[in-house]
Amino acid sequence: MVDLSEMLVVGVTSRALFNLEKENEIFEREGVKRYREYQEKNQDVPLEIGTTFSS
Repeated sequence: MVDLSEMLVVGVTSRALFNLEKENEIFEREGVKRYREYQEKNQDVPLEIGTTFSS
């Protein structure tokens, strides 16, 4: 086990790195199956940057 008591640990969600609003809406409105289908269909489409990169 790694001792993290002397380290700063930062967690960043994928929704902060990438704009996943459309994907989240599909998940919430249409469920996991439709979300998975959407992700598979669009797996080669680059994600837009999220709020972490806003100026």
